[in-house]
Amino acid sequence: MRSRTLFFAAATALAAPQAYAQTVPDATEPTGEAAEAQSPGAQGGWTLYPNERHLLVRAEATLGARLNDPYAAGVLAPVSPFVEATYQFLNVRRFQMGPSLGFQAGFDASGAQFSIQPGWHVLRRFTERLAVTARADIPILITRGACAADRVRADQGFPGFGHPLNRPTLPVPSAGYCPTVAVGVEVGAGAAFYVTSGVAITAEAIFDLYFGDSGIVFPILGGGVGVMVDYEVLP
Repeated sequence: MRSRTLFFAAATALAAPQAYAQTVPDATEPTGEAAEAQSPGAQGGWTLYPNERHLLVRAEATLGARLNDPYAAGVLAPVSPFVEATYQFLNVRRFQMGPSLGFQAGFDASGAQFSIQPGWHVLRRFTERLAVTARADIPILITRGACAADRVRADQGFPGFGHPLNRPTLPVPSAGYCPTVAVGVEVGAGAAFYVTSGVAITAEAIFDLYFGDSGIVFPILGGGVGVMVDYEVLP
């Protein structure tokens, strides 16, 4: 009697999984390929929701090489700090994009240069860790320009290359800063590696094309590395 009871108990235990497997599945739940398609990041590695809004703040150290150096300032431009803020409110497929505003400063032997850079920023996040970035800016550059010549009193007895001076003053180079405004175009493309969900290390290649006040074009090729903070604006 005892062996028969154990036999029925074992048979019931073996049949239970089979009975469970044969229950009618819920038609509202995705299965197989449909379940995989609806899983986060199944298509593209990172889920981007339609109403996502992000604030990005990036700080970089940039370095460039002058491709045109008419004033013999040196091939390498000075290291410049670059700070950029972006509001990404537009989602196009899996790309987030929006307007940006940057500020850049540089210092060399000729003085200081400052640049205010309105632009457009694009980000595509592939995985939890990796994203690519691209931007296009219009730098408004405040730099040292040609100063109005200072004048000193001329020595009327000085012959001056065999010709007497016919003016009471002579022009001399000015030591003033005399700022002037120039414009340009800057484009950058790079990658961001997220060390946390909202903080990333960035690196990008940068190309600048400045139009000086003297009509000379100044192309610069360089790059930058920095840190970016990604803050999602909740509705």
